[in-house]
Amino acid sequence: MKIEKRTKSLKDVRTEEKVPGVLFGKSIKPVSIQIDEKDLRDLYKENGKTKTFEVKLGRKKHMARIRGIQTDVINRNHFLNVEMQKVSEGDTIEANLPVHVIGREGIERQGIVVQTVSDTIAVEYEVGKGVSNIEVDVSGMEIGDSIHVKDLKLPEGIKVVDDADKMVINVLESEYDEEELEPSTEEEIEDMEVEAIKQKSEEEEDEESSDEEDEE
Repeated sequence: MKIEKRTKSLKDVRTEEKVPGVLFGKSIKPVSIQIDEKDLRDLYKENGKTKTFEVKLGRKKHMARIRGIQTDVINRNHFLNVEMQKVSEGDTIEANLPVHVIGREGIERQGIVVQTVSDTIAVEYEVGKGVSNIEVDVSGMEIGDSIHVKDLKLPEGIKVVDDADKMVINVLESEYDEEELEPSTEEEIEDMEVEAIKQKSEEEEDEESSDEEDEE
């Protein structure tokens, strides 16, 4: 990924559809940079804030990761600023990996609620061994089941530094019966409409009677 040293104002950089930022690290002085917004969007989508990648600044290449990113409050796809941290082989990275739930839709159709109690897990890993998220498959879970940090299966090289007993996923029974909330047949819908019209007519008759009494 090619990045450039920033020499123009922030306004001018953003006008050119580029994102200003900084590259920093233990073995490099902070450098003001700029990167094409589309390239940054693709880079962020693939690596998030946890995976490392190679960037080229001038004639030098660096291993780096996105340490922080600022987006527009209204348009989250519009990037305003980026912080890239230079890393070296053998460095240990600490990060909070997001939890990605798989199979939620299948069991929630059965009136079950899948509650994500912890949406990130604190981990550490060496440069080059990071992943973008932790996948948790809930498709075989039932009401009353739960998943804790100690139950997670992580890729080789990823070490959990979070509390082993911290709950990640909890499966609960839905508070509502969908069949009770929605009429199951056209006849039930028609009966509800008729009842509503009848009730409205009775209310109008009561109002008319009240008006006549007032006139007398």
